[in-house]
Order: sequence, then structure tokens, then C-alpha cells
Amino acid sequence: MPTKLPPVMLLGDTFGYPSGISHGITTYYLNVVPLLSQQVDLTVCLLREPHPAARELEVAGIKPFFLGAHRMNPLVALQVAALAKQRGCRILHAGGMKATWVARAVARLSGASVLVHVHDQRVLPAPVRFLHRMFARRTDLGICVSQAVTEAAQAGYYLPQDRLRIVHNGIDLSRFRQIAPDARPRVRAELGIRSDARVLALIGRFYPVKAHEEMIRMMPAIAARCPDVVLVLAGDGPCRPECESLAARLNIQAHLRFLGQRNDVADLLDASDLVVVPSQTEGFPLAVVEALAIGRPVVGYDVGGMGEAIECGQTGQLVPARDMDAFVDAVVSLLDDRAALAAYSKRAFAAAEEFSTSSHVAKLLECYGEVRANPARAATAS
Repeated sequence: MPTKLPPVMLLGDTFGYPSGISHGITTYYLNVVPLLSQQVDLTVCLLREPHPAARELEVAGIKPFFLGAHRMNPLVALQVAALAKQRGCRILHAGGMKATWVARAVARLSGASVLVHVHDQRVLPAPVRFLHRMFARRTDLGICVSQAVTEAAQAGYYLPQDRLRIVHNGIDLSRFRQIAPDARPRVRAELGIRSDARVLALIGRFYPVKAHEEMIRMMPAIAARCPDVVLVLAGDGPCRPECESLAARLNIQAHLRFLGQRNDVADLLDASDLVVVPSQTEGFPLAVVEALAIGRPVVGYDVGGMGEAIECGQTGQLVPARDMDAFVDAVVSLLDDRAALAAYSKRAFAAAEEFSTSSHVAKLLECYGEVRANPARAATAS
């Protein structure tokens, strides 16, 4: 390995939803693990059941360990401890409320260093917060995907502010920049979208916080001002049936395409003109980074880490949370001004360089080095 770091375990709750649906952490693993495994002796361990998307890592020669544990089973910590010992892991890089507790418990047994990776602003249940407070003494460092999640890191995971490091998510930009020249016309033809239509893209799981329903409610107003507009929705999840029913009630189906889970996100983005992110909260939105990578500006609510991914007025537009009128105006203003849209697209493409996987992994390695350079400096809960 190029570094002198000890073996690392990347420990998570899940790779995705049990039904095979992908979400943000799926994208994170698929983008980051291949490069990170080239830099350190890496073991990837997930507490829950296997996920079909992990096959992509297996093809690359990386075989994650899936423990298949029930989410309420505390004995999984013993399995993780045994695996960490077998693999010689001295750094436990954990993400997720249970995986973080497990890493902290294992550290008490093994003396390994722990990094807590906080991906969202979720408020943890009181019993979980209690467990983290009890075990927080063994935590060495906190990694936050944005400044916006630092409060959750402190309040939920009992990480001291001076032990937090901001490491924005990154993606493999090459995956979004090796697109066939015919992707745009081919995808549009496949979806029955005219070549000159104006296309919006919403990429993500159908889950309440992602606000697909709110976006669909905005579509009649957008379509009234842009009659040729089409919104493509790529993803799946528990809210999809409700969203399809809402579209029918609003008689807006002609302007929507429900695509389900797709593996050709880059091609879909290439076929679009503008990406919309109506989420109610975002730790640091990988969907935005994917849009930037393909050179697509974004309209979204100014929540969570959105402002750390989008430069408002340069690579996209941010509007006040839940202000649907302002959201509609921002979308229409960009769709109506082709020259402005092209300028936004050019700046978006350049801005994506800041969020590359190589940059992200380099910062992770700095955190690993820091935590091993000061092994005795364990963070203590106040």
C-alpha cells in the first residue's frame, strides 16, 4: 500500500435498502471504496444484509462483509471485533447510528482508533444518544460531510467541536465524463421526449424528506409557463405510489416520467437541462455533485449542506425552504434563458473538480494519519 497507515475497517449500517433500492450511502461506497482500497489495506463491513449494488465492488476485486444482523442485535459488536482482529484493523471508520456505536464498543475491546462519519442532520432517538454518550470516550475524530451536520455530530454523537473535520463528499468524475455522444438523443427517444423539449431531472429515492410530492405539486405551475417541460424522476422507494397517484390527480402525467431505479444516471443527466433538488434537508447532496459533474445547474432549497455544494447565482439557484413559488420562478427563469443556462452549465462543470473522489480520499487519509499520530487523544463526552 502507498501509505504507512495500519489496516482500516470501513463500517456501516447498510449498503442500501433491503429491497435492493439504492440511496446516498450506496453511491458513496461505489465511488469512494475502489480508490480508498488502493491507498490503505481496507476491510468493508456492513452490519445488515447483502445488497445487489455491492456486486460492482466485487467485480473490482473488493468483497464487502455483510453480517446480516438484526438492527436491534447488540452481539454483532462481537462479530465486528473478531473480524477487526482477524484483519488487523487499527482504524475503525464508522458511519450510521448503530455502526458508530459498534465501532466505539469494539474500540473498548481492542484499543483501535475510531472515526465517526456523520452524513446527515438526523436527530438520533434518545436511547441511541444515551448509548453514544456512554461510549464516546473512545472516539478519536469526527468527519462531517458539511458544516451543516456539525450540530448533529455534537448533539447526537457527542463529538467535541474541536475534534470535527469537514470532508465534503466526492464522486468519481470520470464516471460522468465518459458519456457516449448519442446519449442525449438516445435517452430522450427512449423516454418519448422531444429533442427540443426542456427537461428537468430529479434523482433520488422516493422518501418523504426528498419531497418528490412537493416537486410534483409544482409541476402544473412550471408547465403552465413552459409547456414543453418534462420532469424525469429516477429512483424508487416507499413514496413512489403516492407520487404516481398525485400526478394522475393533477393530470400532469404527460409532463412526468417515472423511471424507477436506474444504472445510467450519467446518461439521464446528460439528457436533461436542469436538475431539481426539493429536499427538506440534505447533509451534503451527492445528487448535486453528480449534476455538477455533467455540467448541469441545480435549483434547490437552501437547506443543510446545499449551500456548500452550490454557489448560488453561479452553478445554481437556492431559494428559501418550502417556498414553492420561489422554486417555480427559479426553474422557469433558467429554462427560459438558454444563454444563462449555458453559462451556469459551464461553471457547474468546472466547480465539480472540487468534489472529486481523489480529493475526498486524500482528506480521509489526512484524518486517518491524524488519528493515528495521536492515538492517546481520545475524545471524551462532556
